[in-house]
Amino acid sequence: MRVCFVSFEYPPKIIGGAGTYAAHLVRGLDEKGIDVYTITRGDKARRDRKTYRVVTPNTIYWRRFCFIRQAIGLFHELNSLYNFDLVHLNGTYPIIRGLKLPTVSTHHGFPNIKRAIIGLRLLKGSKSVLDIMDLVVKKPLGSIFDITTVRASDKIICPNSSLVRYMMSYCFADEQKIHVIPNGVDLKAFDGIECFDGSLLSHYNIERENFLLYMGRLVSPKGVQYLIEAFKIVQRQHPNLKLVIVGRGNHEQQLRKIARNTNGVLFLGYVHSIRVKKLLYDASLSVVLPSAMDEVSPMVPLEGMASSKPVIASNVMGNSSMIKHGKNGFLTRPRDPESLAKYINVLCEDRALGKRMGMYGRKLVEKEFTLDKMINETLKTYESLRNEGITR
Repeated sequence: MRVCFVSFEYPPKIIGGAGTYAAHLVRGLDEKGIDVYTITRGDKARRDRKTYRVVTPNTIYWRRFCFIRQAIGLFHELNSLYNFDLVHLNGTYPIIRGLKLPTVSTHHGFPNIKRAIIGLRLLKGSKSVLDIMDLVVKKPLGSIFDITTVRASDKIICPNSSLVRYMMSYCFADEQKIHVIPNGVDLKAFDGIECFDGSLLSHYNIERENFLLYMGRLVSPKGVQYLIEAFKIVQRQHPNLKLVIVGRGNHEQQLRKIARNTNGVLFLGYVHSIRVKKLLYDASLSVVLPSAMDEVSPMVPLEGMASSKPVIASNVMGNSSMIKHGKNGFLTRPRDPESLAKYINVLCEDRALGKRMGMYGRKLVEKEFTLDKMINETLKTYESLRNEGITR
């Protein structure tokens, strides 16, 4: 089978979970013998083996529009050479008509109309120009992209069953087209990363299993502001504990202000190195996801569980499908620093409990959230196109 995979995010430029998914999926499909050709963006138009990059202006709100216009032209050129069996779109894009092939699309987040509703709830009191622009420009454009992609897709992949109803309500998706395939962790590659060097920990003056780890975008819906407030509460009982925040986002400066005059809060910025990320996971006391609103299927808790760490997360959609309260971590009330602090204190005071939770989480990943399972289910989706006789 020959597949054309189109993804705005792809190594080395990974923004979030969609880029990680793209890297894992392409490599996994290739190992299964699927002939995958990837079209993505780059600083230079170049072709490296089966990866084709097109130059895309880094203009906010218009990057995907510019990318897909060039990507479609390149797709037709490659299709005339390789005669693809199907095209797989990683994310939502405008102007994807005329592909003339069976089309699969993976949707990693809420439809933009749903995101706009979330944004309105969180906008109160915010003076961020980017937050306002997202609501008046990005979300309306994104809603058009969502519907366009869904209408052009013969099969739709969602990583979480709860996302299905949103795709049906806001994008008018046909339920029969939707396949729920949870994201997976490449345990073989993850376990193969050697990260025993403690120089990074020494550099930041952090001790093994004496810091909390947040990894992700620094934006309002992620709720990092509530984690910082919870950390201030925990420090009253555990003054030597630290909080390590990894990531970038338009709320970083606001979060730094909240953390001002609080000892032990470290902002590491965006970490590119997988080895460094693995070291931070392995050395942490707990991974914390203080989500203010529903998630879809975040990778961070899975990676934390793969590292045998307990996960403390807000009890919202997405998190609650991975975290079994009291077994592999704790679910807390959203936007509630006191609730977060309560369970952080529990893990600080009962390290043996954290070890047991970490072991349970690891077994859960091995059973339900492996890359191999994700790849096999994706292949079944591809095969269903053939079985149903879907052609263009």
